[in-house]
Amino acid sequence: MNTFNERFKIAFDKSGLSQHDLAKAVNVSQPAIRKLVAGESKSFRKISELAQALKVNLEWLSSGNGNSGLDDQQFQLIGTVKNGAVKVKGEAVMGANGAFEMDESLNGYLKFYSDDPSAFGLRVKGDSMFPRINSGEFVVIEPKIIPKSGDEVFVRLKDGRNMIKKLEYHRDSEYRFTSINQDHPPITISDELVDKVMYVAAIVKSSRFIDVHDI
Repeated sequence: MNTFNERFKIAFDKSGLSQHDLAKAVNVSQPAIRKLVAGESKSFRKISELAQALKVNLEWLSSGNGNSGLDDQQFQLIGTVKNGAVKVKGEAVMGANGAFEMDESLNGYLKFYSDDPSAFGLRVKGDSMFPRINSGEFVVIEPKIIPKSGDEVFVRLKDGRNMIKKLEYHRDSEYRFTSINQDHPPITISDELVDKVMYVAAIVKSSRFIDVHDI
């Protein structure tokens, strides 16, 4: 029988909710949901509210017994893409120190709901952020969410470089970022060199991608 965290991941991946949406629905902090998604929490205090938000059976989520209730949850494509689905804008081809080059030839959608109309997805290519992000997985970026310390972020510098980092702090006209892959050291960057810092809402499996040519 799979674990609570494995059942949660199945339900969360199929729900189409962002971590922000789920935290709001359950009335908990987003870090609490982030720990569940990352596998750092093996139980959850508000499991009834969690089951309701994920639209799964409470008994299945809490103990693994019974039917999950997921069988009827289908992502409907009726001549178009469901409202709120995340547009994929390309691939992030990873290089050294968490920096990457953008390849915008990939075109499609993720079966993942976001209420941020400007949200977009990028497919990660390369292993520099393993095991947190595997090559072939997608990151969902929500520009309208203001990132906080500890959040994973998409960073675009004014010289054109792009990075995915963890925000440590922003103060005294500079940013401090730590690397998702702990083999790389933290970096400090002046405000004047930074173009954008955008919130990374989720990491999504490749199975959730819909190629635009298949629609």
